[in-house]
Amino acid sequence: MAKINSGKWSVSTRGFGGLKSNKLLVLIDGRSIYSPAYSGVFWDMQNTMLEDVERIEVIRGPGGTLWGANAVNGVINIITKQARDTTGSLLRISGGNQLFGAAGRYGAKLGENTHGRAYVSYDNYGSNSLYETKQSTQDKWRPLQTGFRFDGELDEELAWTLQGDAYRNEAEQFVSFLWLPDPPYLSDGFQDSSLHRGANLVGRIHKHMGAGKSLTFKAYYDYARRSEHYYQLDFDTLDLDLQYEAPWGQCHNLTFGAGYRSVWGKFSRNFQVALSDRQDNLYNAFIQDEIALVPEKLLLTLGTKYEHNDYTGSVWQPSGRIVWKPQTRHAFWLSAASAVRTPAMVERQGKVLLGAYPMPDRRMEPLYVFGNAKYGNEKLYAYEAGYRWQATDRLFFDATTFYYDYHNVQTLTPEITSSGLHANFTNNSDGDSYGFELTADWKATEQLNFALAYSYFKLDLQGNLPAVVSQIDSRTESTPRHQITLRGSYSPLHNLQFNLWGRYRDRTVNYAITENSDRDIKINATLTVDANIVWTLRSGLELMLAAQNLLDSQQLNFVSEYGTPPTEIEHSIYGKITWRF
Repeated sequence: MAKINSGKWSVSTRGFGGLKSNKLLVLIDGRSIYSPAYSGVFWDMQNTMLEDVERIEVIRGPGGTLWGANAVNGVINIITKQARDTTGSLLRISGGNQLFGAAGRYGAKLGENTHGRAYVSYDNYGSNSLYETKQSTQDKWRPLQTGFRFDGELDEELAWTLQGDAYRNEAEQFVSFLWLPDPPYLSDGFQDSSLHRGANLVGRIHKHMGAGKSLTFKAYYDYARRSEHYYQLDFDTLDLDLQYEAPWGQCHNLTFGAGYRSVWGKFSRNFQVALSDRQDNLYNAFIQDEIALVPEKLLLTLGTKYEHNDYTGSVWQPSGRIVWKPQTRHAFWLSAASAVRTPAMVERQGKVLLGAYPMPDRRMEPLYVFGNAKYGNEKLYAYEAGYRWQATDRLFFDATTFYYDYHNVQTLTPEITSSGLHANFTNNSDGDSYGFELTADWKATEQLNFALAYSYFKLDLQGNLPAVVSQIDSRTESTPRHQITLRGSYSPLHNLQFNLWGRYRDRTVNYAITENSDRDIKINATLTVDANIVWTLRSGLELMLAAQNLLDSQQLNFVSEYGTPPTEIEHSIYGKITWRF
């Protein structure tokens, strides 16, 4: 993870980070928030209350067999608490040099087997500084979100959930290069306020059928509207999903299902961005079998998912994993999988302005990137191995190594025609990546805990044309080669806790359009330290003091590939009061 500015992040796993990390699928309670227009996640449109989050599952490696296309390098699955776990009232207020926020939630028992809750939250994040001039970036972010959740049981076998959210987020922008169709052609330092809003509704029914059998039906509708100065998009998504799980014989546990998704996209057209309105349909079916070759010792999991989309037709994503447990506290595993990233709408039919160049008659000729009707799937063949060791009841180790083989990776290929110079989205790169990850969790005492992690990563891409070399070099070096994190937690008293989090990140290189030029920006190796103190004053009343980026007053973390100017993130000191009653 790397912060780009107040409301934008690069979140990725095992490479290909960016504002649009297009090889990472993200779900909230089973609802995909992956954008079909540009591929990736608009993180500034998500502001779920952290107090309502039960857990965040991070799946390293391909997840296409269960979750489908675009779960290439990993999956983030955010799961919120059931309503019965959030009864009562909660008020939270926070403030500091970079943040002011407030939230409220009320939950109650509505019937013998029915619970519900409703919430509202608002945050106001301050501006940061430009990398080169140190001027304000005018990148304030003000998300406002509200929502509800109801959970109930009709009997001991049938449970249901209905939940929804609505949001309205304002975000300031600093566009260092905004090209215009008429003189002066270039607007420098343009400031604008963008507005994003949307809503979603999710329903789920889960039926226990006895003997380990269960049936789950999920449906959701999602509306999202994103308004920037240079484009506007509206999306309506309808998703239906059915899943059945049942044991088969003594050694098999089958999971299979089918789904349908329809996406309606409506876009504005202007000098900067043009996309055609369209509707896309996706059909899928999957099956997975967990086979106990030797009960409690040797487990084999095989599965595959079939998908059909309107762009590239039929896609299969198989996977296999074997786990061997020679002893209770030891586990070895191997896996192989195939995954795909399907084309985004902009890659097949879009027109995006990159810049302009002067002509002899003093005109400015626009330089566009055009969508390509032949743009196909990006493909990954992944191979992984790992070892897990529960050394003691208080000490746990995990080691993972991987090798990824990529084909048909996105590149921008220049082309000169009678109408001038432009570029096309193409699948002109192949490559591979490899690395390993080590983690250790140690509960030294009842009051003292540590978590240590180290990762090594290397990505190599090769382009079929010399003109794409700079793009490839930038992407291969945008992920740190070495990363180390250390978290510590100490509770000297039952109502007092100290937390410290240190992160070391190796140097990276990002390609960027800056105030003075377009070039590669080298970000030196950095050490970041965050800390907080949590004090429970009395039952239900909690005070937290926190500091982020303790070692630097300003720090450049990542440079966006989409024109957001290089931004140095300000250090942050703030307090938070949470009252539950």
